[in-house]
Amino acid sequence: MKNKKQTIKKITDFLEQIDWMFELNNFDCGIKVIDIQPGGESDLTAEVITDLVYREMTIKLYPHFWEISLDLQRKALLHELTHTLLQNTKMIAMDLISGKAHNEEEVKKENEIVVSKVTHLLDCLMLGRLKYARRAYKNYLKK
Repeated sequence: MKNKKQTIKKITDFLEQIDWMFELNNFDCGIKVIDIQPGGESDLTAEVITDLVYREMTIKLYPHFWEISLDLQRKALLHELTHTLLQNTKMIAMDLISGKAHNEEEVKKENEIVVSKVTHLLDCLMLGRLKYARRAYKNYLKK
């Protein structure tokens, strides 16, 4: 269990170092270790739950997370953080499935918001402005 505790500390440090890239620097962030792999999802490593109203984020770590390399753990965490950028787009789709209507303007506006966020991240990466994030990403692999 000591290894998991050390990894949770590593994850917490990593998230704190790159959270602003995803506009999560003022969110309450928690890590929740789940001891049972969800049925039928043997390769599920992690899942993010966000509450945009109360500015809370929880990353659930499933048993498979502990079985993969640090490189794949890091990529899984980055994948979950990327979900936070797309949260509202997902909610619009879920609303549509549930029969709640959204007009074309709402969908286009949300799409533009997400594209702008991703464009900003890519621009910063291309211009070398996220050196601290690249350093944090590299440091995650250190034992």
